Amino acid sequence: MRLFPTIAAALAFSLPVQAHEFWVEPLSYEVSLGDEIAVDLKVGQLFEGRPYPYLSHKFDRYQITDADGVHDLISDEGDIPSVVYDATVPGLHVIAYDALAEQLTYDDFQDFVDFVEEEGLPATVDRHRERSLPETGFTESYTRNAKALVQVGPALAADTDVATGMDFELVALRNPYLPGASLPVKLLRQGAPVPDAQVALFQRAGSKVERTIYRTNDQGVADIPLRGDGIYLLSAVHMAESAEDTGAVWHSTWASLTFAITEGVAE
Repeated sequence: MRLFPTIAAALAFSLPVQAHEFWVEPLSYEVSLGDEIAVDLKVGQLFEGRPYPYLSHKFDRYQITDADGVHDLISDEGDIPSVVYDATVPGLHVIAYDALAEQLTYDDFQDFVDFVEEEGLPATVDRHRERSLPETGFTESYTRNAKALVQVGPALAADTDVATGMDFELVALRNPYLPGASLPVKLLRQGAPVPDAQVALFQRAGSKVERTIYRTNDQGVADIPLRGDGIYLLSAVHMAESAEDTGAVWHSTWASLTFAITEGVAE
């Protein structure tokens, strides 16, 4: 499906942002060498959302990393799926989308409270009041750092996720397309591990979606159980005080990682 740019832009700006995940969702997570890989960008809640079009003015980078290196993903403005490319290189493809900052304004303080509590950041409310910030009419800027893992051809232990250098990202510490009861993931902020941070797991199997909360240890690693077939979304949020010249009082950075388990889990 292709949207004209003006329609796509209207769709992009009409999507609600507050407390919504943003993720990269390939139409297939495991493909054969030579197949096409079609990739949707999604925004929504509880791992259900609408496709977001390819709009080059919305991101800093949109790339894949494979065994041959790092390559830009380029499409026509307004395209849905956002990109389609040929899987000419075997191994694990790491798709990374690094969004440019956008802003939203809160008219109801309870919306802000609900958001930071849901994302495991309740101390943000106390800090907001310590800073004597208003409870309405204040602005938050936000960026999205989204990744997906696609396996091309047979999975090998040598096929690994990589840190792409995005500001805030989740990195799988083993190949999820190999058998295993869990997946250790590391949460990085500007390349450094983030300890004691919330990581939300969304697992979609058919029409059923389950959300479970985990926390990283002192090395920034969370061990995520893999409970059967389905598509998995991991999500984390970092909140920081914004610089005075940005026009926002808070800046949130969102990290997401998607992959799929399609043939059961071996202990």
